[in-house]
Amino acid sequence: MINNLSTSYAITHRGAVRQLNEDAHVEINSHNLWVVADGMGGHEAGDIASQLVVDVIKGRIKEFAVDELCVSHIKEAIKDANKQLNEFSAQHLGSKTAGSTVIALFLKNNTYNILWVGDSRAYMLRDNVLNQISRDHSQVNDLIDEGVITKDEADGHPLSNVITRAVGVTDEIDIDVVQDTVEAGDIFLLCSDGLTGELSDEDIRLSLEPNSIIDSGMALMHSSLVRGARDNVTCILVRYEQECDKETLRALNIQDEATIPLFSK
Repeated sequence: MINNLSTSYAITHRGAVRQLNEDAHVEINSHNLWVVADGMGGHEAGDIASQLVVDVIKGRIKEFAVDELCVSHIKEAIKDANKQLNEFSAQHLGSKTAGSTVIALFLKNNTYNILWVGDSRAYMLRDNVLNQISRDHSQVNDLIDEGVITKDEADGHPLSNVITRAVGVTDEIDIDVVQDTVEAGDIFLLCSDGLTGELSDEDIRLSLEPNSIIDSGMALMHSSLVRGARDNVTCILVRYEQECDKETLRALNIQDEATIPLFSK
């Protein structure tokens, strides 16, 4: 079995305005899986919702060996998080809504897999060209599809923060998946909308130019903070390096990385 060998870097901040960080993330490097979740602003217990989502996913994924793990397992983990979040709301919030977005990257067998619900995003930089892989589940995107507004008119639209799908909002959840071939040197960015609310795609591309994903992550965070960071900001950068066999992977002793929030207060 061939396994992907990648490096990752995660960074999070509550932003310049919010008093609480309602984003959550996890790097499960041993299984080539990275996840960002964003608790829904204006709803009850957004921080609990996002943390529950990543905790449930991590717990379910750890039940499988890396060779066994597949996209269907990740989808089932997200569905389980949806069920548990609905149960939490019913038991502790009087059935008020505790919701969260989720976006995940899974690398296996020369393939990248992006799974998502909501408007947290996944980008890929290849040959210095940045592409948004995910598509926001939002009212603004629906309006664009219907021809009501243009892409240019979507920026700053009053419905820009209204999402049409989230974990923990309905009994059943529809998870979108995109799969394609990965190439050595590809850089993936998973982020909450606190980043994309402050930076354009070109701003993001320029921040990803440094060879070090740590430098790129610091640049993304710095840029969002100096522009006001009105929301929580979280991003995970993943660089796909190469393939290696299982024995090499074991010898490298790749461990899950605990990420410390930058500028934590």
